[in-house]
Amino acid sequence: MKLTSVGIALPASLRAETGWPRQVSHALGTTTIAAPPKRVVSVGFHEQDFFYALGIAPIGVHEWFGGHPFATWGWAEDARKSLNARPEVQNGFEVDIEWVYAQQPDLIVASFFNLSPSEYELLSGIAPVIGPPEGYPVWSAPWQAELRLIAKATGTEAKAELIMAGIDGQISQLAAANPEFSGKSATIGFFTNDHFVGYRSDAGANLLLKKLGMNTPAEFDELVQPNGQFSVSPERIDLFDIDAVLWLVSPETAKHIQDMPVYQQTRLAREMRSVWADPELTGALSFMSPLSIGYALGRLAPLLQDALSGRSKPP
Repeated sequence: MKLTSVGIALPASLRAETGWPRQVSHALGTTTIAAPPKRVVSVGFHEQDFFYALGIAPIGVHEWFGGHPFATWGWAEDARKSLNARPEVQNGFEVDIEWVYAQQPDLIVASFFNLSPSEYELLSGIAPVIGPPEGYPVWSAPWQAELRLIAKATGTEAKAELIMAGIDGQISQLAAANPEFSGKSATIGFFTNDHFVGYRSDAGANLLLKKLGMNTPAEFDELVQPNGQFSVSPERIDLFDIDAVLWLVSPETAKHIQDMPVYQQTRLAREMRSVWADPELTGALSFMSPLSIGYALGRLAPLLQDALSGRSKPP
């Protein structure tokens, strides 16, 4: 089944030039934006995808992981090129205030970053700043709320609504074509520092699985900490022994998990129900952006089909 692409195929003309100045509320306050921004800088980790989908060429972005040119992964590269965007890239996990200042931005977006009040104040002295969507725990806002926030700040609301409708259509199409997904238990998993890591049911990739009909165990929401995740020792791998687990780990870590005696005793191992995401799919499900979701959906269907039927392949 071929899925319809979204984001880059939408008309670039859907940009509002009315309604300025405008007030934009976010988790860190309310920001006044005087006119349509022309020099946008992102200090969050994945906002470049949102800009490209909306037809905006940022002048500066923040590298998260992957090490790709312009901090742009493959699923967003065509959109970047179509805009002739060649943003400067800030590396490192902290916000480099001097780097931001050097870009001379007229809008700073931190919709996927946990800015401190002092950082927000310093950045606000450079240009208007947009923080994460209000009303959600840190790192937990759905991508739709983030897209709407960025769209309001840039005057691209109509285009954002088209993007969301297109992705909803893809998800509905995929769910209808795979009724065997409905009612199954599935979740994303991670492994670090000799601990398995689980995530709340409304974490980005888990929410995507839910829309396909697959449910994260209710116990996960009882275990998560304020950061939206929990860690357990290998002896509690029983928490993950469900219909399917989508492991977002490196190939080396995947082999380490497979070699663990506690893993080998699980139904996941015996019935080959683990999905071992490669680096590109891991990146797409981590970014959970308007451009990465379409790519992930195209990759997920056959992988989940194999896992649920006990035909999953090793990494």
